[in-house]
Amino acid sequence: MDKRASRGGHDAAEGAEAAEPPDGPGQPGEPGRPDHVVVFVHGMGRALKGGTLQEWAQPLMLSLHDLSLDMVPRTAHPHLVITKANAVGDAPEVLVKVLRGVAGRKPDYLTVLMTEASWGRDFEPASAASTYSWALRTALRVYMRSVQLIKWNLHPGQRKDVRWLGAWLRQLVLTSLAAFAGFFILLAVLVVLLLIIILAWIPGPGRWMGKLVSLFADFLGDPQVWKRKPLQAAAMRQRVVDTLQRWDHGTGTEVTVVAHSQGAAITGQVLFQNQARATNFVSVGSGLDLLGYAQWGGGTGEDPVTDWLANPRRPRWINVWGKFDFVPAGPISTHANGRLPVFGKIYARDTEGDGGPGPEEHPVYNRSALIYDHIVYSKNRVEVLDPLARLVLDPPPDPAGLAFRMLDGDRRLRPHRVMVKSLGVTRLLAVITSALSAPAALAWLGSLDWTRNLVQCGPPGAGRDPWWSAWLCSGPTYHWAHWQDLGVLAVTTAVFAGVLVGLLNGPVWGVLHDRLQRLRKPSFRQSSDPTRNLPANPWWYVTWYLLIVTAAAVAVPFMLAWPDLPWVAVVVLVLALWSLCFTRTSITGLPARTGEPVQEQAVAKTQRAAPQPPPGVVRGERQAQPTGSASLPANTVTGAADQRSRSGS
Repeated sequence: MDKRASRGGHDAAEGAEAAEPPDGPGQPGEPGRPDHVVVFVHGMGRALKGGTLQEWAQPLMLSLHDLSLDMVPRTAHPHLVITKANAVGDAPEVLVKVLRGVAGRKPDYLTVLMTEASWGRDFEPASAASTYSWALRTALRVYMRSVQLIKWNLHPGQRKDVRWLGAWLRQLVLTSLAAFAGFFILLAVLVVLLLIIILAWIPGPGRWMGKLVSLFADFLGDPQVWKRKPLQAAAMRQRVVDTLQRWDHGTGTEVTVVAHSQGAAITGQVLFQNQARATNFVSVGSGLDLLGYAQWGGGTGEDPVTDWLANPRRPRWINVWGKFDFVPAGPISTHANGRLPVFGKIYARDTEGDGGPGPEEHPVYNRSALIYDHIVYSKNRVEVLDPLARLVLDPPPDPAGLAFRMLDGDRRLRPHRVMVKSLGVTRLLAVITSALSAPAALAWLGSLDWTRNLVQCGPPGAGRDPWWSAWLCSGPTYHWAHWQDLGVLAVTTAVFAGVLVGLLNGPVWGVLHDRLQRLRKPSFRQSSDPTRNLPANPWWYVTWYLLIVTAAAVAVPFMLAWPDLPWVAVVVLVLALWSLCFTRTSITGLPARTGEPVQEQAVAKTQRAAPQPPPGVVRGERQAQPTGSASLPANTVTGAADQRSRSGS
């Protein structure tokens, strides 16, 4: 960040236009009150005090700063100033002022307060036994939702031609493989967890197993408490209520709640049953559909979408979910309508209807992994943080359109999605090439003197080798057709593939993807430097990643296993897999569907319109948008389309 910004904007700017420090909040609020409040709510598991705020606020401030640079490109005024920060106190919060326009020499700053609602210490976690019983009953539902999510991610489309047939076969094969493998993996995990819990009761190994059991209960105990402990669930809700009730909408302060996982379930019950109010409710990786409401929480409904629609002061609801996140497992809908129509409308836009009632839906590309997709929303700048910054700083003008909008002409979007999809291809390539090269790799290792001495192999033909080294000393060749070699080949494949995936999808991908997400080059003086050139074309980082993966995961194993490896088949396979990364990357969000006719939208918008800012305030070349909470538009489509979707389209 700029040095002037770090000192609160008190340095005088050079030239005719002096940079004045930002004054009080904007027009809607009173002195000392923010114009916009962003509340972050964490998901399941114990959260450190201030941890959720720091996880989200720092990257969001970077997005706000860069968006301000785009809106007001040539000015001596600081674009973002941190005026207050308390990251680990009793009420962790940070107060920033973001430049959104200039009227003459007077800057127009939006005052944004970021804070968190943390409920992690309001209850004792459930016991391991009760947590396991809840997980056992929920496992099948999670499994079925995950398979359905994978199936829709491979949706072949509507046009039935040769390409459609190939896509349909791919969907059938990959979904079947995922369902088969996932069932046995889930079964194995449940069995292992049960054994760990049993061993924890035995005096000897119980000391060591007890730590694993505590970790298991801490991580999965929260959802079980939410569903089975009404008093503790009420304490969770109360944290969110107390945080939101600090800002009454009569002051004109807009409130955006960003809630993750179980935090979205808690916040949803609070907002939809009118225990507190907010302008925007952004659920990321929402557990609302999976977990539902807690008992005795007020109201009689158990259908979140229906409750949201019935609330006359409902917030704008934006549902963001990773394309492979197993917790939300896709969009949300009314229980009666089901999620299939919404899935169909998202992945097949040429179908009739609008998917039925529901919030604004945004599938995003996180990491192409069922578990990892759930925990990295705060690291997805292209599809999560930048649209969130735009929602705060540049409210949507169209009441019927998307409120969670990408940056106009964002050249990072498709390269980002291609690079995320390549993570899955890298995993598959690593497993395939490791399996093909494992026999040759073991034979090569077994021929080296230093490796034989290391594991104490005896001379060839001198008798039996030690049991711990027989896997390497047993013979000069290994083959997948020999059943006695299957175990050592499988372990070798797992080790090789794990090392490759850990390296390529870890530091290599992370460094290149971080550079891809930049809007501007960093500098020592500022988080983003407006005076320097833009970063390199994002496609360069995609190219570098594909080249590195091809060299490490394909070329090296290929050379190691030559000439036994079927090189023609490998080349064709690699090209086919890489080509999949560039297909089907144009998916867009689905606007909210409330059934409210367009004419009613206009009337409601007029009745709730906020006062306009003073004349002459410009945002670059445009007039600043109002910031009052009363300017909240309802994102809707026509009721006729809604009725078509209810009829089963």
